[in-house]
Amino acid sequence: MKNFIKNILISLWKPFRPNPNQDYLFIMGHPRSGSSLLMHILESNDEIIGFGEYFTKYKDSKSLLKSEFDIRRKSNQLFTKCKFIVNQVNHHSVTPNLKVVISKTNKHLLLIRNPEDTLSSMIKLSDSVHQPMSQEAVTAIYIERLEYLKKMTDLIDPLNWVFICYDDLLNNSEENLKTLTNFLALKEPLKKEYQLKRFTQKWGDPSKNITKGEIFKPPSDKVKIEAELLKKASKVYNETYVFLKSKTMFNT
Repeated sequence: MKNFIKNILISLWKPFRPNPNQDYLFIMGHPRSGSSLLMHILESNDEIIGFGEYFTKYKDSKSLLKSEFDIRRKSNQLFTKCKFIVNQVNHHSVTPNLKVVISKTNKHLLLIRNPEDTLSSMIKLSDSVHQPMSQEAVTAIYIERLEYLKKMTDLIDPLNWVFICYDDLLNNSEENLKTLTNFLALKEPLKKEYQLKRFTQKWGDPSKNITKGEIFKPPSDKVKIEAELLKKASKVYNETYVFLKSKTMFNT
């Protein structure tokens, strides 16, 4: 019944979409890649509307419209004009049909983070929600997702994606944000300061770090990763970094 009512609401809203030609922007990362930070930075720009990490399943074109409706509704911007609707996609399950999110105009930000910090953060998060994961499990998820992101580049027009490394974003914020601003052709530049939203700590990163309101280097409090697992993850990460850096057309 709930889906039936929602479908009726979407059908009534569709003719009144504020900008039928608006495009979609996807942060294609992996768990704990820094996608929530990037979401806040993007969503603080008036030309972009998002609502954290929205777990729709992109199966067909209707899925795009449904996600737009829900993101706009939850952010109280059903009739607000914008250039992009943005979403975080950190899991394969969100894109059972990857081609749905790929078009001649949709944009993609391929985001990765170094393995030591990522694996540690994944373990700490799983413990905090009482669903502990082994180091072997999080390493496998991380490596598989990096390989997935590399394969994505075969499907997307080179002009429609850019590579972002979370560590580079922290260490060289201004230059990376300038690259993103130019890539998205935004009227106003993206800033390292961002606004806290209704979705902050709820739809995405639940940690207190995201409430800082600006890009900053969080304090180091890492779980020690087994040497062999870290070596294996580091190898794939380094290969992915070099691969994406060499293929992107929007280098910082």
